[in-house]
Amino acid sequence: MKSFYRNLLLGLAVLLTAPALAQENEGAFFDGNGGITASNLPTSIPLSERKPILYNNPRADDIVWQQVVYRIVDLREKMNFPLYFPEVASDNRQSLFTTIFRLMEEGKIKGYEYEAEREVFTEATEVKFDDIIQKYGVMVSYDIDSISGDTLGSSINEVDIPNKDVVKYYVKEVWYFDKNNSVFQVRIMAICPKIYTLNEDGQLEGSPICWIPFDSLRPYLAQQEALLTDKNNGARETMDDLFIKRKFASYIFKVSDTRNRNLIEYNIDADQAHKEQDRIQTMLINYEQDLWEY
Repeated sequence: MKSFYRNLLLGLAVLLTAPALAQENEGAFFDGNGGITASNLPTSIPLSERKPILYNNPRADDIVWQQVVYRIVDLREKMNFPLYFPEVASDNRQSLFTTIFRLMEEGKIKGYEYEAEREVFTEATEVKFDDIIQKYGVMVSYDIDSISGDTLGSSINEVDIPNKDVVKYYVKEVWYFDKNNSVFQVRIMAICPKIYTLNEDGQLEGSPICWIPFDSLRPYLAQQEALLTDKNNGARETMDDLFIKRKFASYIFKVSDTRNRNLIEYNIDADQAHKEQDRIQTMLINYEQDLWEY
């Protein structure tokens, strides 16, 4: 009889312990196979299921003021390193351009022709991925059938993606005041990678690749980690977080006005252009503060 009760108690202990262990291992930092979890973001949701940060989509009639601003994001600035590194994908991370490149390769997002005067996102202005790789000389590897000689497929190796040559981005954003919700906000509309290649004179020359509607890119940026600092590998956010929370460095090069000119066109030198950048930025900040001034 004592043996029966002893076995019964052991069985109950096992039944009660198993769920606790399963719960403890769920979302654990160590995966038990000599590695760690793919993401240690402060959330219980797996990285593959992360969604973009939601924001309000106001009615057009509620926007009583707006200003379209064009910025340049220079990835050589330290604050923007999380968007540029790693140069070759590693540690569950890849650069912003590698992310864009792979998404276009897979047909998940579309790019549109860059024009200095306007942005038109229609089928007529769509940029084909094959045209991009041909224009910038991206190496493509082909799988050939050894018997028939037919091409079975193609692929682009990680090291052949011209990530190192994309050091700047154009960003189009709109600042607006929503009277219905009484909020002053900014929203990124499109992003354009700028690649630098050697011209005929042997000098680096920048070339905008294409405009990409930012909303089409956000679901994938929300699933892409960015390492914010070398001092703490756990300080990670998604690339969507970096843009929506404005954790990037940039400077204004153009605003939408009657003449549709960039700052260089109507400022005589760099110093005057910098002053104009500061004036525009101050204007945006002051507009919000003046809304609540009595």
